Amino acid sequence: MQAFDSPNVSVGIELPKSIYIRHRSVAIAGKKQEMPLVASSVPEIKDAVRYLIFHRLSVMCGIKADSSSDTRIDVVFSHEETSQEHQLLFPDQGAPAKQPKHRRGKTVAAQPAGKSLSVVLAELGQRSDDWFTENFACPPSAISSQAKIESLTFKRASLFVGGRYLKLERNISQTPFIVEGRRMTETSVAEVIGEPLQRLVCCDEYNLVGSGREDADVRMLGDGRPFYIECMNPRIKAITQEQIHDTEASLVSSNSPVQVRRLQIIRPDDTSIIKEGEENKSKKYCALVWLSTQLTQEKLDEINSLGQNGILLQQKTPVRVLHRRAPLTRPKKLLSLAISHIEGNFYKVRIESEAGAYIKEFVHGDLGRTSPSLTELTGHAADILELDVEGVSLDFPPVPEIPTTQVV
Repeated sequence: MQAFDSPNVSVGIELPKSIYIRHRSVAIAGKKQEMPLVASSVPEIKDAVRYLIFHRLSVMCGIKADSSSDTRIDVVFSHEETSQEHQLLFPDQGAPAKQPKHRRGKTVAAQPAGKSLSVVLAELGQRSDDWFTENFACPPSAISSQAKIESLTFKRASLFVGGRYLKLERNISQTPFIVEGRRMTETSVAEVIGEPLQRLVCCDEYNLVGSGREDADVRMLGDGRPFYIECMNPRIKAITQEQIHDTEASLVSSNSPVQVRRLQIIRPDDTSIIKEGEENKSKKYCALVWLSTQLTQEKLDEINSLGQNGILLQQKTPVRVLHRRAPLTRPKKLLSLAISHIEGNFYKVRIESEAGAYIKEFVHGDLGRTSPSLTELTGHAADILELDVEGVSLDFPPVPEIPTTQVV
């Protein structure tokens, strides 16, 4: 198993609830026996445990304690022998039940109050010393067993890698395309780029976020589509830009249908550029279109003249995505449109549009749900045979502010 390369660590401790009951008991006993030092400054067990863990890590691994570290160890302790002691705070039936919660249409089962540490501490704070003395031994009774570690987890802040990807072949989805357990495409952009990065940084999993997405049957050409990959819980962060470049170069040398450009480590804050630019960017497309009738040169000139000034579309949610998107009418603008004859009934159509326009639906009209459409503009049935994205106008990733060989 790959070790974390972090030079420091923070530690989170969760102790058995009985610890807080017994802590209160010791403090009360100190008051009764006129032991002011015990009564006023009973040491926090959590702080002592945290110190012991830090000390052991420092001796064995040379790791420093740092509450601001991006690497965190969470330790949960349990103690079966005293696991029910906190129930003394809830004499009625053990503990009143919380009301069920409703989250996104699902009912979450009610939990007995008192099972939550925050509820226990709140209730404990409301009890007087007299009440506590009547209901619990002060000092507390001795125990015969040790606490045990219930769980131990290591978590590290994500590492983000940004760039621009090109998809040189069709039938590749942006992320794994799985329907009812069946893969609809052989691979995805996320897997082609994410898997070598996962091996490099030894992360648990990864997630690709693109500046929009093209359909699986659409190529992504030009200078590529901006994206970033979040590498979650990475063991290794001390990687150089040269290592990142090697990942980029390996896709070229292997003739991968997915290529990357400007691949680099980015700051977490840089990921907001993808979301913020979603509505402001424009995209360029090239489509191979079939028309039911050949157009005259006069008609071609008419459409091209119209396209130079931009065309405002009214697009209802396409039929093909109605099952997952709200049925709305969205105004979308084509910034430019140019059509040229190839041969026979085949035409090349170049389009620049604002973000969010459905280009396939603009061509065939989507049963009249997009207006105007190329079908309307030509007066003849039109269908799109192939579509390529040739440009996404978003400046991403940002220029690194650190030297390319800097360790992150």
